[in-house]
Amino acid sequence: MSFGENLRRLRRDKNLTQHQLAAMAGIKSSHISTMESSDSADPKLSTVYKLINALECSPNSLLQDGEEVGLSALLATTLERAEKLDDDSKAVVIDMVDHYCMAKAAQKMLKRERNGILPNILWSSGDLDPILKRKEG
Repeated sequence: MSFGENLRRLRRDKNLTQHQLAAMAGIKSSHISTMESSDSADPKLSTVYKLINALECSPNSLLQDGEEVGLSALLATTLERAEKLDDDSKAVVIDMVDHYCMAKAAQKMLKRERNGILPNILWSSGDLDPILKRKEG
């Protein structure tokens, strides 16, 4: 993601219009518009500081180029955004990530063969916790 894309995403996360963000940061709304729409946005350092303070975000979340950094850095930035959610929303994110990780682990177990017996994954009704059982010959 470019600087402009990050700026737009962070502004929308805060449910702000360009005009509202401009007022909070003490810069012109036309400048916000230009920065969001230009792939070559190169704001002054003082503008970057104003935006970081107004958006209450980390420098990485505003400046990080998603195409240049690794997936781990993008995940960290995404989790930083998730930390600002309300508790119910955080619980949903945690639940989704947890279940995805469990499903990936189950997928790996199904691909491995031990002693000619593959584990059989049964999903309980309700919270989708995996229950491992061995196939009986």
